[in-house]
Amino acid sequence: MTKILSAISMFLLLCTSSFADQLVLGTIFETKGDIAPTAQEAMNGAVLAVKKINASSGKIKIDLKTEAITSGPEDVLKAVDKFSVLKSISAVSGILSSDPALSAAPALQANGLPFLCTGAEVAELSSVGPKIFTLAVPGKRIGQIIARYTGNTLQIGNIILISSDLSDTDARQAESFAKYFRQNNGNIMAEMRITENDADLSFIVKKINQLTPPPPENNTVTNEETGTGTAGGAEADIIIQKRDPAPAQPEIEAIVIFTPPRISLKLLELFNENSITYQIIGGTSFDRISMQQSIKNWPGILFYAAQASLQREDQLVQEFVQDYKNLFGNKPSTGNAALGFDSIMLLAEAAQKEGSQPAEIIKGLSGIDNFYGVSGKISFQDRSAHKPLYIIKAHAGKTSLATEFN
Repeated sequence: MTKILSAISMFLLLCTSSFADQLVLGTIFETKGDIAPTAQEAMNGAVLAVKKINASSGKIKIDLKTEAITSGPEDVLKAVDKFSVLKSISAVSGILSSDPALSAAPALQANGLPFLCTGAEVAELSSVGPKIFTLAVPGKRIGQIIARYTGNTLQIGNIILISSDLSDTDARQAESFAKYFRQNNGNIMAEMRITENDADLSFIVKKINQLTPPPPENNTVTNEETGTGTAGGAEADIIIQKRDPAPAQPEIEAIVIFTPPRISLKLLELFNENSITYQIIGGTSFDRISMQQSIKNWPGILFYAAQASLQREDQLVQEFVQDYKNLFGNKPSTGNAALGFDSIMLLAEAAQKEGSQPAEIIKGLSGIDNFYGVSGKISFQDRSAHKPLYIIKAHAGKTSLATEFN
């Protein structure tokens, strides 16, 4: 981590020389908090964007100011105050989590600084004021999309839902998922909520075992592969299980998890220890560096949502992954790196079209339509980005893009 920060510091020093058309931007990322490794990837993506812009022949050159924070409100407000006294700053980007974003947005709005929130999945954020923009697909929309994918594409009807009251983003995703899954005639066999950071999760294993029917006598199960189904323009394998005779009670077809990464990690480890290998479906909290090794170790099939997919064969995506590796020594692990990159590119695009003053940045962002970003085509509607959400499939540790929803 120290080597990465040193490399970034040296690079930023090279980017602060005087340019005729200089755009001064600030970034705030939680590189001191619980999600520090993931936030560092988003920060790295922002640095890569600055490098590419400053190396290009375009008229805009960027001077990037950075602030590293924890997720605490005091840290967030200190960072905002530092940017507010720098009269040269035109706009700010960054922040992946809901609570820091909700602390930063009102303060930046009050200080007259446009803010493009990189990854917080809070739809209400843009309603704070006319200077606040959001890039990520919001939590309620994410839950709806995962519900549609679970019921329509995967043809799953009976699930166990595990959600958390510890995170607004995960709670929003869970609530929205449950609503739309039930509307689509899905059956939630049990819904379990986690309300403590260090909760004993053994009750979940006990409940799953209670809901697992004993194998009926003379029962045979065959898997019939029916080919592929299409959702959002991509193909997804569909396997239908045929049972004869049917079990006396509905059989669990998947476990759906909307919890913070530290709890999702504990759940997967607990399931492995207890030989619970049902198909897993997760929200965007699975797209965190802390989750990657556990996903690789999962023996079965796991699906999760992501704001960006680095598995896409799109040329821009592959160039981004290679450029990231060339600059930082390894490929990015999550889609958050792409969000950090796109945030800076969007602010530069706005300045290129309208000018580098805060009011001009706001006008430029509001007018962006079908911007070609690493995370997909991006348009702003009422200061909220309209962009794709991706479903990633992990099968015995190997990940691939299952589909995308626009």
